[in-house]
Amino acid sequence: MDEDVKYEGLLGMMSENNKKQDAILAICKAKENQPVNQSVSKEEIEKIVHDKVSVMATFMDLKIKQQTENQTKILTAAINGVDKKIENLSVSQVISYPQPKKIAFFGFEFLRTSVVIFILSVLIFWSLVMNIKQMDNYSELKTQYNQLTESVNQLQKTEKTEKAKGNKAK
Repeated sequence: MDEDVKYEGLLGMMSENNKKQDAILAICKAKENQPVNQSVSKEEIEKIVHDKVSVMATFMDLKIKQQTENQTKILTAAINGVDKKIENLSVSQVISYPQPKKIAFFGFEFLRTSVVIFILSVLIFWSLVMNIKQMDNYSELKTQYNQLTESVNQLQKTEKTEKAKGNKAK
């Protein structure tokens, strides 16, 4: 019996909720069906849009100015810091490089390193030419050696054949 009372109480509450929901839906439908009597002219819309856009433009302009000012301050501070560090450097810390040494030939000045590089390149070229000449001499000598070897072989064959004929004749 206790359960029946609880069940009936729940059903009563649910029916009340349904009534309230129906009332809310009816109000919503009534508001949807009401015609809108307000009409906004094109000029009013343009004025509203213009006002909102000008407000946004002013806001963006202020933000951009603020950011550029902040960045300018940061850059100025960094440049000043670098300037102070450069001013604090003593003259002894600054390394001066010696002037390159020059050699004069026939009234012309050349850097010593350029003269050394030129002399080394001439020596390398001369060495290369001599190697090529030696290779040519080597191939000529090898050709002569092969010819002499063939001549010696032919002489040895002729001597063997003469000895063989001489041994047969005896």
